[in-house]
Amino acid sequence: MTNTSNISKTGSKSNNQNLSEDSIQIMVMRWARTVEHNGRPLADYLHHSPNGGSRHIAEAAKFKRMGVKRGYPDLILDVAKGGYYGARIELKKEKGGRTSKEQKERLQMLTDEGYYAVVAKGYDEAIQAISKYMEAK
Repeated sequence: MTNTSNISKTGSKSNNQNLSEDSIQIMVMRWARTVEHNGRPLADYLHHSPNGGSRHIAEAAKFKRMGVKRGYPDLILDVAKGGYYGARIELKKEKGGRTSKEQKERLQMLTDEGYYAVVAKGYDEAIQAISKYMEAK
């Protein structure tokens, strides 16, 4: 059972329009530590895929050999809900965040495989996407 008492349902625009994707993600993880699912923090089920950012060329090559995939969503939620195997969330800044061709293709691939795969622009949309998913029966 998921305790949704800490889940934001306001739908209001936040004052966070200029936050970076990294800052949004940190805030989402902080929020997920306050939400309970099956007696554990939701953050225990939520993982970041380290496929973005700038790296030294040697480290980038190593990550690629290790299986990092271009376009893979930022957040991985390993909870089966509403007929989905899990959720995959691509985070974008509220202002100016664009989804790449590879990200669109990856989201469609994951959707076709039975995952709830969405783009969330900003903190509020990310929380709403996760909340909606977690409330599914």
